Amino acid sequence: MTDELVPNLQPSKEAAQHALERAVGQGRLTLDQFTERVDLVWQAESLAELEKATSGLPAPIEDSNVVVVGSVRHSVFDDVKRKGRFALRSGTTVSSVFGDVRLDLRDAVITESVVDITGSTFFGDVKVVVPEGVQVEVESSLFFGAEKIRVAEVPRIPGSPVIRLRAKTFFGDVKVTTKR
Repeated sequence: MTDELVPNLQPSKEAAQHALERAVGQGRLTLDQFTERVDLVWQAESLAELEKATSGLPAPIEDSNVVVVGSVRHSVFDDVKRKGRFALRSGTTVSSVFGDVRLDLRDAVITESVVDITGSTFFGDVKVVVPEGVQVEVESSLFFGAEKIRVAEVPRIPGSPVIRLRAKTFFGDVKVTTKR
């Protein structure tokens, strides 16, 4: 059996990751899609596997194809919920009185490198879900509540955005989790 020479894939992997970073920054990939594809890039052992990880990138999104979360969203006696494919802008503020704030960012379209989110509740929880490999910074002010941060202990994926959550609750918890 002869040993085949395997080309050094490092430069190609770096180029592939850079292409994926551009795609997520342009809103062509969600956070979840980005983390999955970057994982495939770094597991690739051949050029064919590497090409498969970057093939078929979606075209840039158009405003008519995605729900844009307004910079401010408030609710009374109801939850504020966002999940699925939506554009998330830095500076977004969501709050609820007698309800929860629930943000699932796994399919969010994020075009900024740092996204600041302010969430507040009065008799409710602030709950945020992010994909593995996305860095989340939490600053919370709690009155009769608890902070529960349960994120996967995996390194940050280079090029993924940083999510900065500022949460305030009165009789509520702040919960941040990661899901694959």
